[in-house]
Amino acid sequence: MKNYKGFIIQFDEFCKAKRKRFDFSDIDLKFYDDFVAWFSAKDYSINTIGRHVKELKIIMRAAREEGLHDNGMIESRKFRVLTADVENIYLTESEIRAIADLDLSGDKHKDIARDVFLVGCYTAQRFSDYSTINEGNIRTLESGQRVIDLKQQKTGNHVVIPVRPELQAILNKYENRLPKSYEQKVNKFIKEVAREAGITEKIEVSYVENGEKKTHLVEKCDLVKTHTARRSGATNMYLAGLPTIAIMKITGHKTEKEFMKYIKITEEQTAMELMNLPYFSGR
Repeated sequence: MKNYKGFIIQFDEFCKAKRKRFDFSDIDLKFYDDFVAWFSAKDYSINTIGRHVKELKIIMRAAREEGLHDNGMIESRKFRVLTADVENIYLTESEIRAIADLDLSGDKHKDIARDVFLVGCYTAQRFSDYSTINEGNIRTLESGQRVIDLKQQKTGNHVVIPVRPELQAILNKYENRLPKSYEQKVNKFIKEVAREAGITEKIEVSYVENGEKKTHLVEKCDLVKTHTARRSGATNMYLAGLPTIAIMKITGHKTEKEFMKYIKITEEQTAMELMNLPYFSGR
């Protein structure tokens, strides 16, 4: 059976906060509302809250099958598992250029955060990989093309990424060794940099209030984080027409299905791609 250690820890904290030990018979709609409100107050995402509710329902069903209780309240439509589309945005090539074109020479922290982030956009790697690139990762092929050669820390995958001119300019700036950076600080400064670059489009995001899923508008710059670089890189490579299998060799994705779920392609962009095919263009 699945390990529910994380859920048990959270449930125990909830019990302590309520100063009560809950029995199977206590799991009703009031419990549900209190449970969701408690996680919401701790600023948990909708999907995290939904996961814990789902785990609670699984445990309750298993216990009922074992004859430990006969409480069927979890089957109520109001005892629902909340879900929301995660706002994993990507930056377009023009937005990335706007960030790259900013003069940040007067602010060292923003300048470094911007440059390290851009390396992620140009390589489509995770922060743990793109933030530590140094001369040991850079080599020149027989063709003369420079590449970044690295082993991904999370997966152990070996990837080789061609160095585009914009990336080479950053490597030259730091003599092939990126300055040390911390993800928390880059996350902070890159939002400010994105705002300065005018990336303030309004994005609709979801949240939970009193057990209800609601939406509100957030400026795109406030959603930019270190992982946005990797998703932007992969998405822009795809939109530029690079073969999917070739991009996967760079990102490390194992299946095309996994990769297509990862990148951010809108319905309009898909339609534009289809228009270039003979079936739709009439050619």
